[in-house]
Amino acid sequence: MRTTRRIVDSAKEAESMGFEVMAAPSETIVKGDDKEYAKIVAAVSAGKPVCFLTSTAVEMCLDHFKKEFASTLSGSPVSACGSAVECLRRQGMKASPEADKSGLLVGAAGEMPEGPEELRAAVYKATEAGIGSPLLHMMIAVKRGELDWLAMTSPSAARFFFGFMDRKYGEVDSRSYLDDNVKIAAMDKSTADVLEELGRKPDLVSEEPTFKGLLQAIKNLDRSS
Repeated sequence: MRTTRRIVDSAKEAESMGFEVMAAPSETIVKGDDKEYAKIVAAVSAGKPVCFLTSTAVEMCLDHFKKEFASTLSGSPVSACGSAVECLRRQGMKASPEADKSGLLVGAAGEMPEGPEELRAAVYKATEAGIGSPLLHMMIAVKRGELDWLAMTSPSAARFFFGFMDRKYGEVDSRSYLDDNVKIAAMDKSTADVLEELGRKPDLVSEEPTFKGLLQAIKNLDRSS
C-alpha cells in the first residue's frame, strides 16, 4: 500500500527485486496551509527541536522550501521517526533517530499527538484514495487468499486499508481474511503499532524503515522459511 504519488515508482522497485506485484494506492496526499510551514520557521527561530514524524512530511517540506530546506532547519536539533530518518539522510541532512517530541512535531493533520497548536505543523493531510479497480482487486485477492504479503508502509495506509476491508466485507469477515489469508509486513514501528491497535500484529517489522528495506526483509524471511 502506497500513496498515489509513490505507487508507480514503488511497483517498479518491487518488480526489480523479483516480486510479482499487485499495487493499489491507499491514500492521496494534500498539502497543508502555508501557515503550517511557517510554524517550522518560527520554531527554528526560537531554537526549538523539530521532529519529523513521517517521510511524507519531509518530502512535503522539501517541495515547499525547495533548496532552502536544509538552511531553514539549521540552528535547531532535528530528529525523525522511522523512514523519515532515511528520507532526511538522502537530502544530506542529519537527524537523530531518537525522536525528540518536546518541540515542534511535523506530520499529517489528524495523525499527531495532542499538544499546543503552535507546536504541531500539519504540513499535509492524507485522504482515502477511494476504492478504484486496483484496490478492489487487492481486497478480493486477500479474501481469496491469493496474496502472500501485504506491505503496509504507513500508519494511515494501514488504517485506510482495514477500513476499506471492513466496509466491504463487514468487520468480522474482514478481520478473518486479514488474520488467516495473508501475511502483513510493516515498514516501521509506528505502522506496526497501528496494526496492533487494529487487532492484527504484523508478521514482520522491517529493521530498515524504508520501502526497499521492507521488501528486502520480506525476501529474507521467505528465503529462510
